Amino acid sequence: MFELLAPVFAVAGGLIAAVPIVLHMFRRSPAVRMPFSVVRFLTPTLPKTTKRANVEHWPLMLLRILAVILIALAFARPFQRVTVAKAEESGSADRVAVLIDASASMRRDGLREAVLAELQKVTAGLSDEDTLSISVFSQTARALVTAAEWRQTEPGSRAALLERATTAYEPDWLATQTATAMLDAADEVAREEGTTGPDGERRVVLITDFQEGSQLDELRAGTWPDSVKLDLRIVAPTATGNAGLSLVAEERTGRIRVRVTNSGDATLTKYSLSLFDASGAGVGNPLTVDVGGGQRRTVTLPEPVEGQSQIVGIELLNEPHVFDNVVDLPAEEQPPVVVAHAGSTDTNNADEMRYYLQRVLDGNDASPVDITDLVGADGVALPVPENVRLAVVTDTVPEGLAKSLSDLVERGGIVLVALKSADMASSVKSLLPDNTAIEEGSVKDYAMLGQIDFTSGLLSPFAESRFADFSSIRFWHYRKLSFDETAPTAPRVLARFDSGAPAILESARPSGGKVIVFAAGWHPEDGQWALSTRFPPMIHRLVQLANPRRSGYQLFEAGQSISPPQLTATDQWTLTLPDGSTRTATAAKTAAMPDQAVFENKDAAMPAKPIAAASVVLDIPGRWTLGWETTDGPKSMSLLVTVAASESRTERLPAGQLQALGMSSDVAAAKVASAAATDPAEVAQLDARELESQQKFWRWLLLAGLACLAMESILASLIERRHSIELLN
Repeated sequence: MFELLAPVFAVAGGLIAAVPIVLHMFRRSPAVRMPFSVVRFLTPTLPKTTKRANVEHWPLMLLRILAVILIALAFARPFQRVTVAKAEESGSADRVAVLIDASASMRRDGLREAVLAELQKVTAGLSDEDTLSISVFSQTARALVTAAEWRQTEPGSRAALLERATTAYEPDWLATQTATAMLDAADEVAREEGTTGPDGERRVVLITDFQEGSQLDELRAGTWPDSVKLDLRIVAPTATGNAGLSLVAEERTGRIRVRVTNSGDATLTKYSLSLFDASGAGVGNPLTVDVGGGQRRTVTLPEPVEGQSQIVGIELLNEPHVFDNVVDLPAEEQPPVVVAHAGSTDTNNADEMRYYLQRVLDGNDASPVDITDLVGADGVALPVPENVRLAVVTDTVPEGLAKSLSDLVERGGIVLVALKSADMASSVKSLLPDNTAIEEGSVKDYAMLGQIDFTSGLLSPFAESRFADFSSIRFWHYRKLSFDETAPTAPRVLARFDSGAPAILESARPSGGKVIVFAAGWHPEDGQWALSTRFPPMIHRLVQLANPRRSGYQLFEAGQSISPPQLTATDQWTLTLPDGSTRTATAAKTAAMPDQAVFENKDAAMPAKPIAAASVVLDIPGRWTLGWETTDGPKSMSLLVTVAASESRTERLPAGQLQALGMSSDVAAAKVASAAATDPAEVAQLDARELESQQKFWRWLLLAGLACLAMESILASLIERRHSIELLN
């Protein structure tokens, strides 16, 4: 039994099919012509016509009618609402991998129900010979039902596996890495052998909200297997739009700012911000903020009033989806970081390294950094202040200051020495490796950085391939450092020039302090280092290494990881979660996490790198408290974790986004599912569209209609030629 997806075209085709009949039966044709031998002296008259109620050319009329009907039926898109069972002997077993989005944006109302409804549709269409696996993903993927489990379970008992998967599915608080999960699932399905028959297909079913922050760019560089098809099923929440709240790092004034981001499909533009104390009670009057769809607005919170309860958080009101509406606020101020500098004091001289250092550190609004000069314009040197953890040396220094810099290293600080000239090295000899010979390097045209150690703390932010290329940085001059690299106390070479000469050295001291030596300066006379995009993040990374926050707070996004020993300088620590539970150093060291990739990413703009097993994933938004013991007593640090800003961008991507990223439309098919899928008429319409898209009878009908038109043209031409011959005879 065939049905029509668009019956209006069939009705229109039936009406149009009557036109050839009318034209054939009621056309006016000339009377019979009688030839005369001499007609030149006769007065010409118009030919007499007669009406005919009979059809002169039946085949021609039938071809025209048939062509109209077939083309109209093609536009009506017929399909057959039948379920064709797979025969066991046909060898048409399919391999289906279901991939379900479990990121934070899936916490919106109605999405969980829509996901389970789509999963039920997928499993209902499987035969006993098909192989199914079910996985969920956010930042990483994990299996709920493996292909091996499905094959090893009797068909009658597989309902228990599906029940386990639906019960276990729960969105987390992490960001969405859709492209990574898609490519991994496709590779796994493509590599499996013996799971499909000769007529079977390999398919990845992706069930997701397909929101703006889905992270799909990796599809441009990745390769999707040609043997695997993608079935994209987009689910929608019960209410569109979303507004999210995030914390912005403090300015130099110490005022706290929050950012309200409104999605592009939002219907609301006016929201309220409510401050609350430790008990959850509101503090003061709510703040009103207007944010248009697709826009964001930053709000500076009012200063606390004397006698008012301490504000510990802020909540976004009047918003339908609450998963990203609460942010914990800093409980104490963090003093600015101070960096000492020894060298030129002229901040406006573009020929000196001080000029570029100042501009890099001034641009760090997230963590204010002050620069103090150790050598005044009159040449008088001051010792390194006690609160300084990083000193930058860019020129010759007095002997007394060199001793103070060595003391800084001994108490755990970092000294960066940028060699401006070979003569400068003598003044900082105590900071350089023993028995080091320094001379000007030989540069023919220009030198470049070659071997780079991306495992080092300084250069690890550039480990990702898109940041790892330093070949665009050219050096006109550099200092050649020669020392015994095999000695036990030899410094670590972090980078070399293309000549093989060391470019960056790192000497670690037993106290935990470090001396980092740049064999070239970053001023224009030595090269283009300061003008490159690698220079600012390198300096900021150095500031982070030298000034780990040992009290106060740090900002993180859910899904980032920390290594507590790097923050506490001790292996004994306790981490209190927002729900009141605790994790200890002993538990973290013994916990096995083989199925979870752990990364460190203190700066969201920097790439991640693997870190030690004794690390903790900040997987819940809220205030985490890291505590540890010191000789001065217990200390603690607040880790403020918020939902990733990308998860607040909930406007749905167009279904053709996959094709825009390079995937073929023959491989990737998209379907927008209903959020609740409870209307029988709507469900039937969705099923009809899916059946029609699979059967595609309209292609054959259209080809048949075109064939009829071609035959009609040939037949009409033959009739016309025969008629012309009769007239000539």
